Formats: sequence, structure tokens, C-alpha cells
Amino acid sequence: MANGMGSLYIGSSGLRSAQNAINTSANNLANVNTPGYVRQQIVFEDKHYNTFGRSSAGPLQTGLGVGIGDIVHARDIFLDKRYRVEAGRMSYYSSYFSAIDEVQSLYQELEGTAFKDVLMGSGNDRDSNDSLWAAFEFLAQDPSDNANQSLVIERSNLLLTRAKAIYSSISAYQSKINIQISNNIDRVNELGKEIYKLNLDIQRIEAGKVETAYDLRDARDLALDELSGLVNMSYTEEANGIVSVTVEGQSFIDETCCHEIGKKIDRATGYVDAYWPYLSNEENGHYMDLFDFSIPISSEKNSDIGEIKALIQARGDGLKNFAYLEGADPEIYANTVGMSVMEESEAQLDVLIHGIAKAINEILCPNTRASFEVRTDNGDGTYTITSYKNVKVLDEESCRLGSDMKIPPAELFTRKGTERYQKVSDVNGKTWYIYNEEDIYDCETVTLAGRQYRIWDETKGNGTVSTTDYNADGTIKRSSKECPYEQWTTKDNQKYEEKFIAGKLYYVFNEEYGLETGSQYTLVSLGVNDDLENQPSLFPHLTKDTHEIDYGMGEELSNMWRTKLLKIYPGSEATFTFGEYYTEMIGGIATAGSTYQSTAITLEDSTNALDNKRLQITGVSTDEELTNMIKYQNAYNAASRYIQTVSDMIELLVTGL
Repeated sequence: MANGMGSLYIGSSGLRSAQNAINTSANNLANVNTPGYVRQQIVFEDKHYNTFGRSSAGPLQTGLGVGIGDIVHARDIFLDKRYRVEAGRMSYYSSYFSAIDEVQSLYQELEGTAFKDVLMGSGNDRDSNDSLWAAFEFLAQDPSDNANQSLVIERSNLLLTRAKAIYSSISAYQSKINIQISNNIDRVNELGKEIYKLNLDIQRIEAGKVETAYDLRDARDLALDELSGLVNMSYTEEANGIVSVTVEGQSFIDETCCHEIGKKIDRATGYVDAYWPYLSNEENGHYMDLFDFSIPISSEKNSDIGEIKALIQARGDGLKNFAYLEGADPEIYANTVGMSVMEESEAQLDVLIHGIAKAINEILCPNTRASFEVRTDNGDGTYTITSYKNVKVLDEESCRLGSDMKIPPAELFTRKGTERYQKVSDVNGKTWYIYNEEDIYDCETVTLAGRQYRIWDETKGNGTVSTTDYNADGTIKRSSKECPYEQWTTKDNQKYEEKFIAGKLYYVFNEEYGLETGSQYTLVSLGVNDDLENQPSLFPHLTKDTHEIDYGMGEELSNMWRTKLLKIYPGSEATFTFGEYYTEMIGGIATAGSTYQSTAITLEDSTNALDNKRLQITGVSTDEELTNMIKYQNAYNAASRYIQTVSDMIELLVTGL
């Protein structure tokens, strides 16, 4: 009888095990579309065996039935790590390509309204070509023709309008990227806090070594998957179930807390940069940046991972113009503007427009260099002599005149708020028109006493100046040494600082100096001369001495479009015409776009392949689970029939006594 009653427990174990297996399969089916869910698989095991004797063949035993040995939560940690690295790399290249693609679309090269059409036109037929180049070809035929002059002014306006639209659109997209960067940093912090909380919950549940927090582990793995696409992260799971995470080599999540990433906002641009607050000294202005862009971007160095890094790199740190490309140090350019597709596109477009404006203005209002002294009475009997040396002035002998015969003549492109010349009279009574030189990086990088410095380059500057104060009797009151002639420097914003290096005086560039963009022929301050728009005949077209029509000037303006004047990159020896430069610029953007796009597609394929391999292990197959449910249901029915049979047998025995 005892054995009979014990047999009921054997059947009961089979019944419970089959029921639990059915519940597990049902749970899998219920979560088939749950993101990050990992299927659970039942592993059965024999329960304890009772030994009641021995025989020559071995011990005599009876089993106590079947039980649940384990519920397998299958993941391949190596596939997970490979997937997360590839996902981060794919996010980097696809995000950077999106920025390149945006720049490509702004030029509308494939949409029938290409920017090149307003610059050079779509063919060599001048009669059907409505570009600025064609307008100058017409002007060359008769520079005095009012219709030709008006056409040049009209198409100059059109070129600037289109260029400014592209320039402002790139700037607007930088702001859009900036918002995305800010949101992504917030999301990284949210994921970090979520993973940290899941760590604590998992540790609490699994501390007793009885339960395994499968659902919480699934949620944590899903958060790690998302985090891997945003930043370059690595992780390790400790014996206590805690997952420690590092981001860009620094601790992000540990057993004690989540070190949130901070957002440093530039007051001038509003741009957001990521930094580590817990590694920074914010009170003293020392910040530990999240990303180290001094490390070259490469797969070997794992420096091409994460969407946020790609977005910050593509956005850059502000609006850039020609001054950041023309004459720039090649190495500095490569590590700053050259890394950002948005900044480089802005700088290259501005180089093109700046080159056109400067070249045309230099023909209409040519400059030369001169040295002279200017006396200024101080009103108290004393006076000051300002000595200008090798400064740029209007070349009155070579300039052309408009219909008003005035000197200086009108320039075609003007800077808002900055006249082309300032008028002075020297100590001999001669009038000079000093050219208001653009504020640019007129410096060179040199190594002095074992360190690198950016010092004033006399060949790029607008000459030198020195001042001497005199008493009323002509004796010297105070004199100053010769120094760079920097028109835009103020006491609060010194462009160069005097430094004695190895016993010699140098003018070292102040790295915090901000260029005066209002002095530059750049898109943000450039316009067509209002006087010419109101009266096209003021366009310089007459010789200074005879007042005859200057056909030579028209020929110079025409030849200018076929002269190689521009460089696409600092330090490059190759020069291009305006049309060639534009073609080279668009070609460079297209080549970069093709490279990043093909890399992103390749990485997307490999990431999907890895994810598919993971799903083969972790994913729920409805067919397989339904098959298991039928199998476990049959096992449940068999255990039920077994119990019924044993019950009938016991009843028969009991009633028969």
C-alpha cells in the first residue's frame, strides 16, 4: 500500500513538471514581440532515488519522479559583445553620412537647380547661360554699357543669395544636430540610471541563490544594446550580478553609482559638448571632455564608435568661414575644421565666394603698398607721428573710375559696416587711402625653444606701425616700437601678445582672440554695393587719366574666371579656377559621402548578421514553442492518466479488503 501511495507522488511530479513547462512555453509565446526578451527553456531532471536493497547487479532503487532541473536563459556573451561594438561603429558612420548627405542635398546638384548654374552656368553658350561668369563675358564686350553693368550687379546678387541660403542652411543643420546631441546625452544618462537600478534589483533578487531575475536581465541587456549605439562603451559582469560599464575609457556605472555625463554649453554658439563632471574642476574652468578627438578616427583604435561622437564631429564647434582655411596650418586644420563636414563645407563655400569678391574688387580697386607718416595734433600743443610701413593703400595709378569720376572708385562687393578704405593725409599733405585689411589668421606655426608657437607672419599682415608722441617744441615725449598693424585689435581683445622667447621679442597669437568677421569679405557680412545697385553707371569702367572706356579692365575680369586662384585645402599645391574649385569641392563631398555610406551599409549588414545569430539563440520561435506545448500537454495528460490508473488500483485494493 505504501508503494502504491508513493506512486501518486511520482505522477504528481510529472504533472507539476509538465504544467511548469507549459507555462514557460506560454510565457515565451506571450513575449514573442517583446523587445529584448530572451526565450526560456525547461531542462528536466530526475528526482531523488530511494534504495531499498541490493542485488548482484547493483542497488535496488525506486525513483521519486521528475522535476525542473533548470530554466535556461540562453545568451552568447561573445556574440553580444561583438554585436554591440559593430552596432556602435555602424551608428557612427551612418550618423556622419546623414550630415554629409544633408550638405549634398543643399547644393541640389541632382535636382536641376544646381548652385553651379548661377556661378558658371551649364554650358559654354553665352546666349543661354545665365550665370555670373556669362555676365562678365558680356561686360568684357562693352564695360560702359549700362545693361551689361546692371546684369553683373543682378547676377552678383543672385550668387550671394544662393550662397547665403546654403550657408545659413548648413548653420541651421548644425543647430539641429546640436539638439540631437543634447537629447542623446540625456538618453545616455537615462540608460545609465536605468542600468544602475536594474543592477540593484537583480542583485537583490539573486542574492539568495534561489531565483534568477530573467526579465530584469533582459531589460538590462536591451539597455546595453541601445547604449552601445550612442557611445563607445565596454562592460563586465561581476560575480554578484552587477554590470560595470565604461564609456570612452572612463567609469560610467559601477557598484556605487552612475556617473552622469554633463553638458557644457558654449555661450556664443549655444552648442553642447559632453564632459565628465566627476573628473572636472568646473569652478576653475577645467573640463574633462568625453571625447578625445586628438586620436585619429580608425577602426584599429576603436575611435569610430558611437552616434554622439559622430554628431559632435560633424557639427563642429561653430560657424566657419574662409579665414579658417586660407593660409591655415595644415595640421591644425586637419584636427579641427577638417574633421567636421559641416564646418569644412562652410569654410570651402566661403573660400569660393571670398575669392570671387576679392578678385573682382582687386581689379576694380587695386591696391599697392606704401610707407608714410601721419601727424595728429592732440589739441594741447603736443602732437603724434604715426609711421606706417609697407601698408596696403589704393593704387591710384591703376584704378578705374565710375561715371562720377570719384576716387576711390566703388567696389562691387562690400562689407557691412566696413569701408574699403580710410582716408589719411601724410606729413607732406599727400592723401592716402589705407586699405581696411581683413582680420585673418596672419600668423605661422614655428618651434621656438622646444615649443610650438603661432607668431605673426609679416608676409601675411598689412605692414607695421609705430607711434611717437612729441612735445610742442618737437622733442620726443614718448615713442613706441614697430609692431604689427592690427586695425581690429582693442585693449580688451589683443590679437598678439609680446613675449620674449630665448631672449628675442616675438608677437605670439592670442588663442582666445576672436576674428572680427565684420572686416571680412565673408558671407555673413558680404553684400553688393548699394550705390551700384542704385546707379549701375558708377561701376568702374573708365581710365583714370583719359576717362576713356577701359576695355582692358573688361578683359581682366573675363580672364579672372580662367585663372587658378583658389586652393581647396591648406598646404595643398594644387590651385583651381572658380569653376574647377566648385567641382573639386562637390567631388570631395560626394567622395566622402560615398565612403561613409558604403562603410555604413557594410557595417549594417554585419550588424544584422550578428543580430540574426543572436536571435537564433535568444529569439522565440512560435512553431517550436507550439510544438513544445503539444509535447508538454501530452506529458501532462500521460501523468494524469498515470495518477488515475494508480488511484483506481488503490481503490480496488482498498474496497477488496
